[in-house]
Amino acid sequence: MAIVKLKIRESKEGFQVDLTARELYIEAEGYLPPLPPKLETSFNNWQLAYREIDAVRSVFTSTQVRLTPKNITKYSSAEYTTSVKDSLNQWLNCGDSKWLPVRDRLIAIAQQLHHKNEEIRVIIDAKDVKLRRLPWQEWNLFEEHYPQVEIALSAAKNTLKQTKYTIPQSSKIRVLVAVGRSDGINTQEDLEVIKDLEQHGAEVVCLMQPNRKELCEALWDEQGYHIFIFTGHSGSQENGHIGWIELNDTDRLSIEEFKEALKQAINKGLQLAIFNSCDGLGLASQLAHLHLSRCIVMREPVPDRVAVEFLKYFFKEFTRNQSLSTALNKARKQLEHFNLDYPGAVWLPTICIAPNVRSLTWKSLNPENVAPVEVSHKLEKPLPKDKPNIKVLIFICLFVSSIAGILAWNWFSKPQPIQPIAKIPTEKPFAQFASVNVPSAKFNYGGSTTWAPITKLLNKKINRVHPQFQLEYKRRQQEEPGSGTGIQMLLNKELDFSLSSRNLTTSELEDAKKLGINLQKIPIAVDAIAVAINHSINIDELTLKELEKIYTGRIRNWQELGGPNLAIKPYSRSKEVGGTVEFFYRNVLRGEKFSNSLEIVRDTTQGIRKVSQNPAGIYYGSASEIVNQCRVKTVKLGNTKDNMVAPYKQPLILPPDCEQKPNQVDIDKLSSNDEYPITRRLYVIYKHSSINPDPDLTEDFKIVKAAKAVEAYTKLLKTDEGKQLIKEAGFLPVN
Repeated sequence: MAIVKLKIRESKEGFQVDLTARELYIEAEGYLPPLPPKLETSFNNWQLAYREIDAVRSVFTSTQVRLTPKNITKYSSAEYTTSVKDSLNQWLNCGDSKWLPVRDRLIAIAQQLHHKNEEIRVIIDAKDVKLRRLPWQEWNLFEEHYPQVEIALSAAKNTLKQTKYTIPQSSKIRVLVAVGRSDGINTQEDLEVIKDLEQHGAEVVCLMQPNRKELCEALWDEQGYHIFIFTGHSGSQENGHIGWIELNDTDRLSIEEFKEALKQAINKGLQLAIFNSCDGLGLASQLAHLHLSRCIVMREPVPDRVAVEFLKYFFKEFTRNQSLSTALNKARKQLEHFNLDYPGAVWLPTICIAPNVRSLTWKSLNPENVAPVEVSHKLEKPLPKDKPNIKVLIFICLFVSSIAGILAWNWFSKPQPIQPIAKIPTEKPFAQFASVNVPSAKFNYGGSTTWAPITKLLNKKINRVHPQFQLEYKRRQQEEPGSGTGIQMLLNKELDFSLSSRNLTTSELEDAKKLGINLQKIPIAVDAIAVAINHSINIDELTLKELEKIYTGRIRNWQELGGPNLAIKPYSRSKEVGGTVEFFYRNVLRGEKFSNSLEIVRDTTQGIRKVSQNPAGIYYGSASEIVNQCRVKTVKLGNTKDNMVAPYKQPLILPPDCEQKPNQVDIDKLSSNDEYPITRRLYVIYKHSSINPDPDLTEDFKIVKAAKAVEAYTKLLKTDEGKQLIKEAGFLPVN
């Protein structure tokens, strides 16, 4: 399965967008302008008009906020729907040069995957609820290049904290359906659709308007359930974070109020939750925090007829062994006939899914009790196995040999230009470090200091196992080493390859192009950014917003955070040389200027020394260089106060014990699907090929030779022993 993810975060310029397609080893970075006022207005107008349609108003619960009555016709709502689509496409098809790399790469990815017979998953990873509510499937790029793909929303980062794949121990697929308070809703039809699953070998357990005790006891059932379905009244707060369901006339529950029961069901193998009820984005958000990897909800209040038909269409496709995403895509599109009465109805069903979770089908819910899935082949009949004709074979051999001789004479009779090297192949990892073929020569590399813990261990092993593969770290005498200087040295022919703790920038790619060079990157490891403060400060955790305010000067005293009355002294390396600083500037400060009180330090060693000597100090850097330092205290970080995560293995070891037993990085927290809020990738940067129309053969030869070194270097890092070295250094290997 190919997974294409768009990670969208607020930045000073609007939104930073990171595109990844890991199976194709493709990454791109770009910037979208802020949401246009026209798009926000048209969406709000559609939402208001849609919610004022009689059949939609009837499903609002008495406890929800009712909208101000307006005379809105079906036609005006449909008009707003068209306006939303037009405004969305104007925004996403803007010609901004900072956005084009992402848009163009999305098209290129689709073209590469066009001939592959595999499922494609496109995920929008956005925290802003305004972005999550948009009908992304209406972007004409998705309609044209990803027509059969359901555009999903990313579940929260910690949905894959449980790596073990568990399914309920049952001979049948078990479905728990809870029918909640349903005045004004015909839930009987929903129930009939779900009951039909018994015709496909399922066991359906139904709770009719249960109380809290009955629902919780059902979720604690020892056998567990594969699917949980709720139908009835539900809702979410406007921020899309908190949702609730109404079980009966008296019991209204948020997910938080029965989370232990839900956790038990998830631990026993719950694979999917479906809320065929109103306004479920808040429900999906809370379920993701309980580590449920898949959830289907409705973005807005859903009319009765739409809810019933959706379930019918969805389970019709899903029980035919269509994947979850495909079944949802087909079911959603079959709601098209409702657009006349309920404009925008096809936008309602939404899947929230963890990026790397396996594809789900009806048969995969109970693999021990089903036959293997049949695979269709292009050849309907096997080719006849005739005995070979010896004369024909001899003739073919002589003919091929003649042609080969002619081609060889042609080739060697005239000078041949050096061909551009192909992209370094992504082969299966070698089991043994010693099995990798390495060149017998000396190579210069440089760049990121974040890489130092890895290169220290790796170079030692290379010297022992492959002494003929000689590597020397180079730096400029008058400049501090870092990702930026390393890439400039690579372009200036001072290095064979460079190490980086950030992605290539647009300006670096443009500089390379001017020199007639293609730059490429290979992801190797995942690193965390950790924050260090003085041990005397009685603060153990910070939100990213607080960290941003400290480094932009909007929080200037520790007292504002519950600490002592001390003016905060922030330290940082220079933005011009360090990839860590560039990453921090873009992803934490979101492009805002550093505080005037910032003091620049030469390197992390100096930064840690400054913080250890100054009670008011604070410094950030790679977790591999911060966490093991006993002289300073590493703090927990989180997006919110109730979601703090430590980059170290808990409990934190304090002085003087940490001098003998240093704290260690908790690399399990560094997965891009886990909850630590600031992680980034480490790359090997190299020259891929020359793009000069009049090539310099000497320089091309050097590029080819250096690329061979990069190929060997990355293969060594991707062996089992290489990955272990990366872990020992405090990083997570990239598969």
